[in-house]
Amino acid sequence: MNALPDAIQQYLHSIWTENDKFAYLNFDAHGLIKHWHYHIDYFGLTDLHSGDPAAEQLIFLEGLLPYQDKDPIIIESVNFANGVAADIHILPADNDIYVLFFDVSERVTQRQAVQQERHTIDLLYQQQHKNIELLKQTYQELDVKKQQAETANKEKSQLLSYITHDLRTPLTAILGFAQFLEADIFGELTDKQRDCIVKMLAAGKHMDNLINDILDAAQLEAGNIALQPEPLAVRVALADCIAWLQPIAEQQHITLINRVPNEVSIQADAKRFKQVMINLLHNAIKYNREHGCIVITGKVLATSLRIRIKDTGIGIAAQQLDTIFQPFTRVLDKDKAKKIQGHGVGLSECKHLIGLMQGSLSVRSELSVGSVFYIELPLAIAYQDKQEERHHQLVYWYQDLSNMELFGNLLTACNNVQLFGCNHAEQAVQLCTQHAATVLLIDINSEQLAADIAQVQVLQRQLNQLRMIAVVAKQTPAVAMQQILQQTQIDDYLTCPFDFNQVLDMLE
Repeated sequence: MNALPDAIQQYLHSIWTENDKFAYLNFDAHGLIKHWHYHIDYFGLTDLHSGDPAAEQLIFLEGLLPYQDKDPIIIESVNFANGVAADIHILPADNDIYVLFFDVSERVTQRQAVQQERHTIDLLYQQQHKNIELLKQTYQELDVKKQQAETANKEKSQLLSYITHDLRTPLTAILGFAQFLEADIFGELTDKQRDCIVKMLAAGKHMDNLINDILDAAQLEAGNIALQPEPLAVRVALADCIAWLQPIAEQQHITLINRVPNEVSIQADAKRFKQVMINLLHNAIKYNREHGCIVITGKVLATSLRIRIKDTGIGIAAQQLDTIFQPFTRVLDKDKAKKIQGHGVGLSECKHLIGLMQGSLSVRSELSVGSVFYIELPLAIAYQDKQEERHHQLVYWYQDLSNMELFGNLLTACNNVQLFGCNHAEQAVQLCTQHAATVLLIDINSEQLAADIAQVQVLQRQLNQLRMIAVVAKQTPAVAMQQILQQTQIDDYLTCPFDFNQVLDMLE
């Protein structure tokens, strides 16, 4: 470095930091190489000899020689064969020409990375711009399709309304004349004729119900149903629904149990509430097993009442639960669908009507065990349940210790519940009294049904107001379940093996 002329050294110190790689070579006025710095090989120049023409070794010198300019020439970012990039400064000193090499590989790499990043950003921006334009176009197309769908939906609803009205006119005449014939107004009928008339009336009434459902669906879609919400006594309204459905239930030997609390009122349209409940209860009857049960309970929440309809029916597969509230959808297989009348409109109407009354409708189900439908509607008067945060004491009178242990394991996730177990009726009474129990669970064995029911009746007389829940095996015969619910005031039942969601539902 000390061999460099003063002018070169001054120039070098003005632009170079010692952290960067540096080398040089010089050649005379004839372009012949004289000397070079020992770091010159870093830049890939390894085959240098004194007296060689510089232009042959350094291609970038072509056109610059003979060099006669007094000012430096700077060539930026020259790439060498070994991958090194350098800025090259060419300047005269002491009748020689000096070529200075400054390593800028890192800077070039960074610059290339920045350029690549900018290029990527530009591409992303262009793609984003295209996406935005595409989204705008898609939204416009969707808006057009939405308007077309709404128009078509209104036209469909109007068409359904016209068709149902046109169907009802001749149907009314058919039913009227059939009723005249059934009443022997035109003369006495033979047994065969009367049997035909009865079947004609039954088919006509079924068709009338179909027309009513389709007309209601059309009115709901068109938004033409006006509700009249008012305070409604739930237990009384349910009693009316059960009375209407009782003959149908008796044909299948189905037991309907109403356990909804007295003196609870909701804010709802009376006609539409009964329509929903009749539809849900009718489904619970249709899809139940012979000698099955339907239990209706109610839980008062802070601002709403949760009504639960629990049946011992055929159940619904988990993968079908998301579709049952869609119009004209039935989840039965073809063989069962042929045996059970229906058209798949009712549940979608129920969900729509409950929504219009500011409520919700949901379902939980298990195949071969049964279904539970939940209806939540606003209370007529807001009620604050003071027992919401209290610590609940449960007493389990078990016949099978493993049942109680399993139930206890399921309760480990519930911090506000304490469980006490016993296997004698006297102990159950003592524990319930001692710990002010809120719920008494009772194992009931269908093989000794009469004795267990008698024990429950005794307990109910001793623990009059206590909520009692029967624990039965999943394979318990339907007739046995009927006897339990009919002959006792059991509030609810759990099936064993226990299901965690079922247990949480009971605790609520």
